[in-house]
Amino acid sequence: YKDESDDTFFPAIYITEDTVLKRQTQALRDQGWAVIEISCAAIVRDGDAGVKEILRAIKFPYDIPTVGDPVGWTEEFIEDLHWLNLSKGVFVILKDYDVLFTPWNSPDHSEAKWMARHLQTVDDTLRYRHSQFAYGDYDPPYVLYGMEVSQEKLDTVLEFFEDRATIIEDFDEDNPG
Repeated sequence: YKDESDDTFFPAIYITEDTVLKRQTQALRDQGWAVIEISCAAIVRDGDAGVKEILRAIKFPYDIPTVGDPVGWTEEFIEDLHWLNLSKGVFVILKDYDVLFTPWNSPDHSEAKWMARHLQTVDDTLRYRHSQFAYGDYDPPYVLYGMEVSQEKLDTVLEFFEDRATIIEDFDEDNPG
């Protein structure tokens, strides 16, 4: 999948009914990973609800900026996450991603693109963030990301990503990362 900037992104799709995502998420939590679960159903309500949902999911510890575009700020916040313990890794999940593919949403699925861009931000930027201890040293966390999709909407989502998504059918119980 290529975005407007021609950046390539390979989404990881978890099928809701398979429960793989639920089991892997718990296994990673048990190992001390930071887990960020963003509800796409909350995003659909309106832009402000979407911003609040992302800030809730990342446990944003500061006041929400009052200048500029709050939607744009969320991409910057999710790139950083210095307030979370990422020493084991971070797993970012778009829960119920398929709700963004409904007849009343825009024909170009702009909300789905916006949320995919957030995951792409995590994938591209977060893993290369600077360590909080020294600007010259990098402290890249392990980053996993995924989208939860129902079996019913799977074909629509795969078509949206031009069949370049990976369906996660299972994981190594002993090494869930």
